[in-house]
Amino acid sequence: MWGYSDIMKGNAKVKEKIRIAVLTQKDSFVIPKNIKLLHAINGVELVAVAQIESKGSVVNKKELFLKGFGVLQTLKMGVFVSANFLVNLIDAACFYKLGFMKSIQAVANYFDTEYKVIYDPNCSNCVEWLRGLNIDLIVSYSAPCLFKKHLLELPRHGCINLHCSLLPKYAGLLPSFWALYLQPSPLGATVHRMDDKIDNGALLSQIEVPVPSDPTMFSVIKSTKRAGGLLMVSVINDILTGSLEEKENLVSEDDYFSWPSVEQIRDFRANGGRLI
Repeated sequence: MWGYSDIMKGNAKVKEKIRIAVLTQKDSFVIPKNIKLLHAINGVELVAVAQIESKGSVVNKKELFLKGFGVLQTLKMGVFVSANFLVNLIDAACFYKLGFMKSIQAVANYFDTEYKVIYDPNCSNCVEWLRGLNIDLIVSYSAPCLFKKHLLELPRHGCINLHCSLLPKYAGLLPSFWALYLQPSPLGATVHRMDDKIDNGALLSQIEVPVPSDPTMFSVIKSTKRAGGLLMVSVINDILTGSLEEKENLVSEDDYFSWPSVEQIRDFRANGGRLI
C-alpha cells in the first residue's frame, strides 16, 4: 500500500510535466480526494476535470438499490449522501475555497482547474475541447461509458482507468457487489490502459485490498477507491519516469459482470449482505 509520501516518488527524474484531464462520474466520497492526489504530483499539470452524466452512473441506479436493498438501507445511504450535499453547498457558497471537496466540481474549482459536465465524452465537441487543451494523458476514475477510438488516441500517453477489482476478475460493472456476493473473493484495485472494450486494456498496476472489518458494499467501494487513488499516483509516477511496465489483461466473457438484478441483490441481503 502506498502512502502520501510516495506521491513524490521518482519526481527528481521528471524532465517535463504532463497535462492531465480527468473524466469521471459523480461522487462525493472518494474520487474528489483521488483527484487532489493527482494535483499533488510534481510533474503533473491538472488542466481539466469532467463529470460524465450518463445512465450508467452509479448515482442513476437509485431504483435498483431501492428495490434490491429495501427502504431502510437506501435511506441510510441517502443520509450520508445528503450530508455531503449540504457540506458541498456551504463550500459552494464560499466559492469552493474551504477545501471540503465533497463533489467533483469542488475539487476542480479549489485548484482553479477547468470543469465541465458532459454527457458523451466521445462527442465531437468534447473531443475538440480536450484537443484544444493539448492533453497528454486522460485519467478515468470509473468513467461510466466506453471511450471510442478518436478519444482514446487523442492524448500522447493514452487513456488509463481505475477499476476497483483485481482484473481480469470482476471486469465490468459494480465490482464491489460481485466481490462480496461471489465469496470468497479477494478485493483489490487495478489501473489499466483503456481500449474500446470494457476493462480490457493492458494492466499497469494492481494492489490487493484487505477486506474491511465490517464489509458492506459502501465500505468496499471506499476502501478499493482509496487504494486505487494511490495506485493511480504510482502509475503516473512510472509514466513520468519512463519506468512503466505493462502486463497482458487476460479477460474473458466469464470475468465480465453487468449490473446485478433485483433478485441477486435480495439474495445478497438474505445472506447478510448490506449496502451500508
